[in-house]
Amino acid sequence: MKKTITVFLTQAGVIRNILYFFAIFAIIFKPENSSSLNLEGLHFIPTLVLPVIAPLLVTGFFLDILMSRIYSSEQSEEIKIRFKNIIRVDLFFALLLLALWVPYMIAM
Repeated sequence: MKKTITVFLTQAGVIRNILYFFAIFAIIFKPENSSSLNLEGLHFIPTLVLPVIAPLLVTGFFLDILMSRIYSSEQSEEIKIRFKNIIRVDLFFALLLLALWVPYMIAM
C-alpha cells in the first residue's frame, strides 16, 4: 500500500501534491462551526485564512479534474488509467472539502 501511494504521488506531480497538502491542512485545521473570528496570534489562520482558501481549493480541484479529462482524452490507455486515478483523488478531496466547509460557511 505504501508503494502504491508513493507511486501515485510521484505520478501526480508536484503541483497536485501541493494542492493535496493544502486540502489536508484545510481539513485538519477547520474551525468549529460556531467559532468566532480570531485576529490574535496564529489563531487567525483557521478562522480567517482557511475560510478563504477552502473554496479556492475546491475550485482548483474541479479545474484539475477538467484539465485531466481533456488531457487524457487522446492519450494511451496507460495514461488514461493514471489520470482516472488522479481524477478520483481530486473528486474525493473536492467533495470532502465541500462536505466539511459548507456547514461552516452557512453558519457564518
